[in-house]
Amino acid sequence: MPLAGVTALQVLNKYKGSLQGKTVFIPAGLSGTGVAACQLAKNVFHVGKVITTVSTSKIAKVPELLGEGVVDQIIDYTKEHPRDVIPPRSVDLVFDTTGQAMEFLSLLVPSTGLVVSISTQPSAKTLQASSVMQRPDNPRIPMVGRIFLDSADMVRRLRAWRWNVGYLYWFLDPNGNDLDKLTEYIDQGKLKPVVGAQVHLKDIDKVREACALVYKGKGGLGKTVIQVA
Repeated sequence: MPLAGVTALQVLNKYKGSLQGKTVFIPAGLSGTGVAACQLAKNVFHVGKVITTVSTSKIAKVPELLGEGVVDQIIDYTKEHPRDVIPPRSVDLVFDTTGQAMEFLSLLVPSTGLVVSISTQPSAKTLQASSVMQRPDNPRIPMVGRIFLDSADMVRRLRAWRWNVGYLYWFLDPNGNDLDKLTEYIDQGKLKPVVGAQVHLKDIDKVREACALVYKGKGGLGKTVIQVA
C-alpha cells in the first residue's frame, strides 16, 4: 500500500485546481495502484465522477472491494473500448495505469484536461532525477538512452498539445509527508488495502504463479503478498 498509495496521492495532486466535482478516469481500478487511486479520488479529493475499467468477472467485485459509491461508472474493457463509452471532452483527469495514455486524449476537457501516466516512459531528465537513480555509484543514463527517452516523451507531449490538453509522466517521489497523509486516510477509513493473492515463500510454485500474474498485469486483484515467516 505505501508505494501504490503514495503514487496515487501524488498523481491526483498533479491536477491544477480542485478535483471536487470533477470527472476522473482511472483504468484498471482493481489493480494495485487503481484500488488506491479510486478510493482517494472519491473519499479524499471528492471527485464527482470516478470511471474505471475491469474485466467481466471483476465488475461485481468493484463495489465489494472498494466500497459502494466509490466508482460511479464501470466499463468492461473486454467488451467496450472506453473511447466508445465515455463522451469526448468530458474527463478532467486521466490517471494512466495501463500505458494507454495517448488513446484517451480525446476524452479530456480542452485547456484544463490532464493525463498523468505511470505506465509509459519518463523523459531522461525525469528518470535521472528519480529515486531509482539515487545510488552511491551515481549512475548516468547513456546518451543513446537519453535521446530515445526524450524523443518518445516529446512525441507524447506533442500529441497531447494537438488536443489542447496536458500530459506528464510521474515517477514516485517517496517522502514522509505523503506517507503520513496516507496513514491518516487509512485510519479514517477513507482508504483500505485490497489483497488479492497471499502466498508463502516456502511454496515456490505458488510464488512463481503469483509473480507471473503480477508481471502479466491482468487477472490479479489489488496487491500480492508473499509471507516470509
